[in-house]
Amino acid sequence: MAIISQETIQKILDGSDIVELIQGYFPLKRAGVNFVAVCPFHNEKTPSFNVNPSRQTFHCFGCQAGGDAIKFVMMYDNLPFPEAAKMLADRAGVMIQEEVLDPQELAKIRGRSELKRMQASAADWFHRLLFKSRAAQPARDYLKSRGITMEVSRNWKFGFAPEDQRSFFEWAQGAGFSVEQLVNGGLAKWRDENNPNRGAYSFFRHRLMFPVNDGMGEPIAFSGRVLSKDQRGGKYVNSPETGLFNKSKTFFGLDKSKRAIIQQKRAIVCEGQLDMIAAYEAGVQNVVAPLGTAFTKDHARILKRHTDEVVLCFDSDTAGLNAASKAFRVLAPAGILVRLALLPEGEDPDSLIRSRGIDALASILDSSPEFFDFHIDSRGSALTQGPLRDRLNFAKDLAADIALIEDKMLQDSLISRVTVRLGVGEDDIRKLVRNAAVSRDRIEKAQVRRENISRQREQPSPAPGRNPSSPQSDSNHDSSSGITNRSVRLLCKALLNDSETRQSIIQNPVPEFFDFLTETELLSRIWRGNFDPASPGSVNAFIGTLSDEDQSRVSKILMENSATVTPDLAQDCLKKLKKLSIQNQIAGIKSKMGAPNLPAEAVLLLNKQLLDLRGQLHES
Repeated sequence: MAIISQETIQKILDGSDIVELIQGYFPLKRAGVNFVAVCPFHNEKTPSFNVNPSRQTFHCFGCQAGGDAIKFVMMYDNLPFPEAAKMLADRAGVMIQEEVLDPQELAKIRGRSELKRMQASAADWFHRLLFKSRAAQPARDYLKSRGITMEVSRNWKFGFAPEDQRSFFEWAQGAGFSVEQLVNGGLAKWRDENNPNRGAYSFFRHRLMFPVNDGMGEPIAFSGRVLSKDQRGGKYVNSPETGLFNKSKTFFGLDKSKRAIIQQKRAIVCEGQLDMIAAYEAGVQNVVAPLGTAFTKDHARILKRHTDEVVLCFDSDTAGLNAASKAFRVLAPAGILVRLALLPEGEDPDSLIRSRGIDALASILDSSPEFFDFHIDSRGSALTQGPLRDRLNFAKDLAADIALIEDKMLQDSLISRVTVRLGVGEDDIRKLVRNAAVSRDRIEKAQVRRENISRQREQPSPAPGRNPSSPQSDSNHDSSSGITNRSVRLLCKALLNDSETRQSIIQNPVPEFFDFLTETELLSRIWRGNFDPASPGSVNAFIGTLSDEDQSRVSKILMENSATVTPDLAQDCLKKLKKLSIQNQIAGIKSKMGAPNLPAEAVLLLNKQLLDLRGQLHES
C-alpha cells in the first residue's frame, strides 16, 4: 500500500483553482484581491470566510478553519485526505503517483478503505437477494404495495437482509471479511461485548435495506425497515456509528438531491426514507430525510451549506409538530428560514402522491407558511379572546423562538405580528425576547467556558527548559491563531512567501536559542521544509504535511495584513527572538537561584551563567 507522493499533491494543487472549486459549492463575493463568503463550517452572520486566489488558500477568521483546495474538500465533503486528493486529481486530470507509507498511517487508511469496501460489497449482496431470493418475497410485496417499481429499487439499490444469519456469515466469509470487521462496520454485533469468543449475530435481519451514502454516492451505512408486524426492534433500524458513519451528521439521499437543493434554493425535509424517495422519483428532487434522529447543529450546518430555506414536511399530528418545533430551534440559529408543510391529516408525502398526485404535494410545499405564521394562526386565534395570562404564556413561548432569529428586521416583524394577533403590549414582547436572548447567551457562554477549561486540562505541560510564564509576545495579536509572537509570525510568512528571504535564512541551521522560546515549533518545521515559495502548489503541498492545528495557524498567518518581510527585516526578527530567548534563560536561572538550601557550588555556577547571559543580552 502507498500514499500519494508530494510531487503528485503539488500537481493536483497546481491544477486546481480554489476559487472555481469553492464556487462550485456556494457563491463567493469579491472583496479586493480576495473572495469572501459566510463560513460553511460554523454559524455566523457576517462573512469571515476568505479565499486568497494568489496563494490558493482559504481561511475563516471566525472558526480558524483553513488550508488549500484538498483541505477544503476534506472538510466540506467529510472525506479523508487520500479520497479528497484523488477526487481533485480526477477533476484536474492528474495521474496519481504513490510512495511508501509508514505502518501506522497505512493501517489507519487500510482499515477505512476495508470498511468502505465491505459496505459496498454488503450493499451488492443485499441488492441481489432482493431480486433473486425466495425469502425476499415479503420485501418485494411490500415495495409493490407502496407503488415502488423494481426500476426505482434498482436506482436506489434497495436490498433485503435475510432472517437466516448463516447465509449472512457465509457471504462475509466468502467475501473475505472477518467477524471483527463486520462488527466494526456495524453489520454485526457481539453477543457479549466482554467476551467476543461467544460470537456475533447479524445486525439486520428480515428487513428491507436502504443503503446510506456519503457525498460521493458510496455506501457508508444502512437503514433497515421491518417487514412483519410482530417483528422485534424499531420500525427503522440504522447502522450503529462507525469510522465512516455518524447519523447526526448524515442525511439520507443528500448525495442525489444536493444539486436540486442548490438550484431551487430550498430543501424539503421528510421524516422517512420512503417519503423522501417517493417525492424525489415523482419530480420533487430537492428533498432529504434525517436518519431517525433529532436535528443537530451538524444537520443545520450541512443544510446551510446548500440553502437558506428549509420546508419541514412532517406528520401533522402532535408528535410531528413537536418534532418540527425542535427542528426549528436548531435550524433558526443557523440563519435558516423554516417553513412547515401542512399535509392533510393521516397523510404523508408518499401516500399523498399515490392518492392525489405530485401536484397536490407541490401545491402544499409552495404554500407552506413560515414557522411563526403557522403557530400564531393555529393557537393565536383561540387565545385572542382568552385570559391575558394564557396570552402572555403563549407570547413567552414565541419570544424564546423569536430570540433565535438573528435578523433584526425579521425580529421586529415577528414582534409586531405577535403584538397585533395576541393583543399584548409590544414592550412586553420585546422584553420577553431580550430576556430569552440574555438567558441563551448566558448558557452558551457557560458552555464555552466549560469547553475551554476542558481543553486546557488536556493540553500537555510545557517542555523542560522552557519558562511558560516568561514574556513571549511582542504584540497584542489575537491569540486564537495559536502564535502571539509577531516576529515568529513574520518569519513564518516570509519563509513561505518570499524566495529571497527564505534563501538568506535557511542557509543556516535552525538556531539553538529556539529551544528557550515557545511558539517556534512551527517556524522550525517551515525552516526545515522542502518547498518553493514561488509556487503556491509547492507551498500548499508542504502545508498539507502539517497537523490540522498547524495548518490552521499557517492559513491565518498567510491571510494577515502585515509588513513585507525583506532579508534585513527577517534578520531583525531573529535578533528580537534571540534577545527574548536570553531573557527567558535569565528568568529561568533567577528562578533556580531562589530555590531553598541550594549548595554554594550550584549558586556559584548559576551566577557565572547569569553573568554570561547578561553579557550576551548587552551585545544583542
